[in-house]
Amino acid sequence: MSEVLSLEITSNATEFPYEKKFPSTITLLDLKKKLELVVGSLAETMKVELRNAEGNFVSSLTDDTKTLGALGVKSGMHLYVVDSSGANEELKDGSMIEKYEMNDKEYDKRENSVRAWKKKIMEEKEITEGVVKEDDAEAKAAQGIKVDDRCEIRVAGQMTRRGRVSFKGETKFKEGIWCGVQYDEPVGKNDGSVQGVRYFECMDKYGGFVRPSSVTVGDFPELAIDDDMNEI
Repeated sequence: MSEVLSLEITSNATEFPYEKKFPSTITLLDLKKKLELVVGSLAETMKVELRNAEGNFVSSLTDDTKTLGALGVKSGMHLYVVDSSGANEELKDGSMIEKYEMNDKEYDKRENSVRAWKKKIMEEKEITEGVVKEDDAEAKAAQGIKVDDRCEIRVAGQMTRRGRVSFKGETKFKEGIWCGVQYDEPVGKNDGSVQGVRYFECMDKYGGFVRPSSVTVGDFPELAIDDDMNEI
């Protein structure tokens, strides 16, 4: 299945951009034919420049037999079409063209625009970079943790729990590094196994898995039980 490319099209006849979608398998010649009604010039007299998303020149597209994919055209790029016949030279005078201008607020509402596509790419990049930074932080925190270390588990919004580290490493239930803890009391969620995979042995409800950043290792004795807690 071919990739669908979202492209901005401008020409020497007008700088007003058109947003068009083409399959990556379309040849340059077939593309030019489709652009005839868009830019107002014949395919035979078109010269096409490929520019990046910032509008900087990348290359001249000259091989009519090659597909857009083979020519290095990608979504978000800009095609600048020049009519070498000079027939549209008079259209460079902006005063002769009735222009429709869309304000940024209205343009931002478009879901399939090039701007929306760029925004989505940037958001995905930020999320990916955030995940990488989080994983790096967890890997660094895990360096100071060993199996059999006494520990205290501190998770925001939850009571502090104590126990012993019984597992450290990657799991099948979720990506990243995890610490399996055998708690001193039945405050956990499992017996050291999750979704049928066993990582360590303990009694039911005494086991749990947390991120290394929530684990503080040290000389943490078992918490004493308050005698008042046994009174009714």
